[in-house]
Amino acid sequence: MFEQLQPAPPDAILGLTEAFRKDSRPEKINLTVGVYKDASGKTPILNCVKEAEKRLLETESSKSYLGIDGIPQYGQLVRELLWGPEHEIVTSGRAVTLQTPGGTGATVAAGGLSLRARRVAGFTR
Repeated sequence: MFEQLQPAPPDAILGLTEAFRKDSRPEKINLTVGVYKDASGKTPILNCVKEAEKRLLETESSKSYLGIDGIPQYGQLVRELLWGPEHEIVTSGRAVTLQTPGGTGATVAAGGLSLRARRVAGFTR
């Protein structure tokens, strides 16, 4: 089954990381994957992150997982940000959002949806 698969193209973000590694400029800062590293190559926990985590810890009431809909208010605000609060796709309820884990989680979710859509549409290749 897998012998017909071609290798996937290189990950663009990881390619940026490789380009950063090869860059000899001393003032460079690598933010390609959202991780800050100091001059010694360490990833410190920024004070603003510590404060945000402290606030979350003080207000959280559960460790349970969210459903695929995520936080409903967040999804509504994302839809309104993308299309505007008065756009028909938002007001009719046709626009939907889902929350995914960080990194490539959204890519996996989109790929699964695409695959199911192709099968439903009758595509075999």
